[in-house]
Amino acid sequence: MDIVLHLGAHRTDEDRMLRALRSEADRLAAAGICVPAPAQARPAMRRALQSGSRSLLAAEGGVVASFGVPPGAGRLVLSFEGFLANYVSILAGSTIYADAGEKAAALRDVFEGHDVRFLMAIRNPATFVPAVFAASTSDDFTEFLAGQTLEGLRWLPVVERIRAACPEVPLTLWCNEDLPLIWPEVLRAATGLQAPHAGDTTILREIMTEPGFRRLVSYLRDNPPPNLATWRKVVTAFLGKYADESQVEEEIALPGWTQEVIVRLTALYERDIAALKARGDLQMLAP
Repeated sequence: MDIVLHLGAHRTDEDRMLRALRSEADRLAAAGICVPAPAQARPAMRRALQSGSRSLLAAEGGVVASFGVPPGAGRLVLSFEGFLANYVSILAGSTIYADAGEKAAALRDVFEGHDVRFLMAIRNPATFVPAVFAASTSDDFTEFLAGQTLEGLRWLPVVERIRAACPEVPLTLWCNEDLPLIWPEVLRAATGLQAPHAGDTTILREIMTEPGFRRLVSYLRDNPPPNLATWRKVVTAFLGKYADESQVEEEIALPGWTQEVIVRLTALYERDIAALKARGDLQMLAP
């Protein structure tokens, strides 16, 4: 069975993928793709990971029994931002997601004997760290940073640890900032289906004015794009006219998070993106 594990990262998905895919669960099931409900899948994953045993799922009747996968299904899609860390431990090491390699290997080993692949979004640390802080239970930003340096807030080392620990596991990455223009490709990477998905416009609904979004949906219905390149051109044009600025502009006001810090982190992020795109051991989705 193909096992697709969407690893997050935190504050890049908020379960959008699961909602989008589960909205067409019957169609996916007919294609042999199972997307279990979080309430069912996450406790089973937690038990498997906490046991430290590769045999747990087999002992419970196999992956089919543990996740409610119907007989004959060929693909299982699991998504959880907490796969690599919880909010407390994201910045607990010398870099973000210091245990990414170990966690990725443990996830792979739960599904020994199956074909595992990882999906993951990365996000500019200049907005990622404040977003994670806002979602955490901490109320002291300086304490939350735990003495992290700007160099420690980089994605390249995170990916390098995952690749070192699981070199045989296919890895697909994308930048969260690109999501409005690549969301259909993300869903296709999760399901393996190359046809349009019901949730292809999920992200656009969030960042467009309601009248603009209705016009876009009407246009796409009357003029089905022949390919994703054309879809992106249409979406780009509509976003230029109907983007909801209150949803696409991020204001950051935190102690020590100066414009200089934001500029430096963004430069490091762009450097990491270039390095990741140049690697031959992963796929990078981009507009």
